[in-house]
Amino acid sequence: MRIEHEPNMRALRRDWLGARIVGAVGLLLILAVAGLATLSLMSPQPLPPAPAQTALPSPQALAAARRQEDVALCDGALAAVQALGVLPAFAVRDGDETKPGGQQGRYVCNAKTDAARYVITFDLTCAHMGRGTCIVPYDVAQDGTSIYRRP
Repeated sequence: MRIEHEPNMRALRRDWLGARIVGAVGLLLILAVAGLATLSLMSPQPLPPAPAQTALPSPQALAAARRQEDVALCDGALAAVQALGVLPAFAVRDGDETKPGGQQGRYVCNAKTDAARYVITFDLTCAHMGRGTCIVPYDVAQDGTSIYRRP
């Protein structure tokens, strides 16, 4: 069987023209991307903004923050001792101050009821109060007599 092939020259020229146009547009696109990348690499980068100057807190603000910290520690120590059943549930914090307890990490707070006064000595066992049990009671004294001591 014999097939005679007559090429369609007009269609062939049209196809080649389309191929050249697509090739030229692709080449221009590649050159534009390369030029933009080179331009962005060579342009000076802006400096990051300077950190804001923060004013030091006033002595009154520091004292208020320290007082809030002491109140939170004493409230936590009182709750821990009440959870052990050493102090009654109606005992309240007596004062807003936490005193050092003689060694690092040990502190002393006062509590009271209508009938007695208590001194709670506790250890602070972690730096972040939200992570478990950080306040561990060490000693509780009622009117100068020890009623609880951690073994």
